[in-house]
Amino acid sequence: MIFFLTTRGADLSAGPESPLLTAVDYPDHALALEMTQALLMNASDANARRADGRTALQLADARGYADVVEMLVHRGAAGAEAGTVKTERVYFGRRYSFDVAGRPYTPLDIDGLPQEFINEFARLAHFDADRVKHLLKLAPGLIGARATWDESGIEAAAHMGLIPLARHLADQGAPVSTCTATLLGLGDRVESLVKSDGACVRERGAHDIALLAYTAYGDQRPEIADFLLRSGASVHAKALGLTTLHLAATKDYVELADVLLAHGADVNAQARSRGREVTPLAVAMKAKREKMAEFLKARGGHA
Repeated sequence: MIFFLTTRGADLSAGPESPLLTAVDYPDHALALEMTQALLMNASDANARRADGRTALQLADARGYADVVEMLVHRGAAGAEAGTVKTERVYFGRRYSFDVAGRPYTPLDIDGLPQEFINEFARLAHFDADRVKHLLKLAPGLIGARATWDESGIEAAAHMGLIPLARHLADQGAPVSTCTATLLGLGDRVESLVKSDGACVRERGAHDIALLAYTAYGDQRPEIADFLLRSGASVHAKALGLTTLHLAATKDYVELADVLLAHGADVNAQARSRGREVTPLAVAMKAKREKMAEFLKARGGHA
């Protein structure tokens, strides 16, 4: 229901009525975590505060939900409770700064476009390239406009691995984040962004997807993965619950998997899929990726 309402443009940060405040204080811990993740990964304000002044972080801490507190801090929550939490904090300093050529990005006037229209553009960018191109011709301002869940068209195409569509939108002037540049295989742009601002390795795409995951969403990008990991990116960071090694395992990206393991990836990392905890080897076997399965077995992987 949360995802359904999100795609319909629901306000995920509605002041003292923010749904996040209810989610973090829900009496069922497991559901509280799931709902919190669903909201935060779509840009609900981690610093939401009730009318009585209590923050989402304070509510989660009072419940004793350490994992919910960690997720809130990861997404930018501040406060005394955050001081002792050790977790990677997201960073978006270069997300909307440059175009594909590295020139400063200047947003186009959206000409009063209805937010519902912008939302539809971002939604279609997950799967319908022809429709996206058609709408962009009608309303060029869509190129950098963001849906209410904080996702632009090019970001949607990027995490779906739609390289031709992402490249088309980049050529039309869309902002190119570190995540998108990684998906497109623009090693020089990725290197330039990270060297100009080392915190870029903590950048997340839409839905809180880890930067490293974009080395596996389209074509495998082992060289970029190696650079990011040497620059401080976390090999354990997850994307929609999966490590990058899990993603590589589904596609037979052995070269990428080799880089990940060389940088300390857990060959038997657990990820939840369809209600079960699965390892990269289990994922590879289910996808019938024989080459990957043999590779992982040889390195101690088990299902």
